[in-house]
Amino acid sequence: MSGAQFSELAPKDNTGILRNGFQTIPITSRGLEGATIFQITPLNSFRMGQQIMFWWGFANTVQDTDPPGDPNHITRIQFKLWWARPNLEYRTPGVPTYNGLDVQTFLNGPVPGFEPANNRYVWIPSPKRLDVTEWSSPPPPVSAVRTSDSVMLDDVITMDLQDPADATYIANFPSPQIPSRWIAFMYPAMGYALGLTYEREVDNDGSAVDPTPLLSVTYAVGTLGGTNYQESIG
Repeated sequence: MSGAQFSELAPKDNTGILRNGFQTIPITSRGLEGATIFQITPLNSFRMGQQIMFWWGFANTVQDTDPPGDPNHITRIQFKLWWARPNLEYRTPGVPTYNGLDVQTFLNGPVPGFEPANNRYVWIPSPKRLDVTEWSSPPPPVSAVRTSDSVMLDDVITMDLQDPADATYIANFPSPQIPSRWIAFMYPAMGYALGLTYEREVDNDGSAVDPTPLLSVTYAVGTLGGTNYQESIG
């Protein structure tokens, strides 16, 4: 068989069945830059340069409908991607334990007892390169003559979401399916595991109840010249 070869789908539970359900993204992970990084794949899930095929589903749950017909829901969600970089021995720090070698390299993180968690020496954001030349229009400032500045930005995945009160939208997800938006995309592995922080916009009906972000992540890894998919912009 010719063409790209990808692994089996992951993650699987302890019975070998694909774990395709939704998981709650904790409120502590809200805030693209300063929030607690929420780990969504196990440590040692990937190797650098692999091409990852992702299937993400985001369930736009309704938390409150007071008054009726005016649900409190998320209208836009943003995910900032964070990658756990490896240490020596071809392993993520924390596998099987965060040992002395990891402490020497990455120091202790902010979560006592599980030092890889939210350790910003371990988790590094994905870049998106903005090319700026002498012929560009500011902002940002143009580069020097005969040069091109690669302005390194943090990559953020943004999803505009459907209204969960839309009957036509809901009808596409018969029970027990959950109304949700799904995307499939390829991404080069830039570390050994993936985490995220998020931010969202809410159509708030005046309730103090926050909509709960729910995310389903399925993936397969392969070899497809993954770096070709880390595009530049500008």
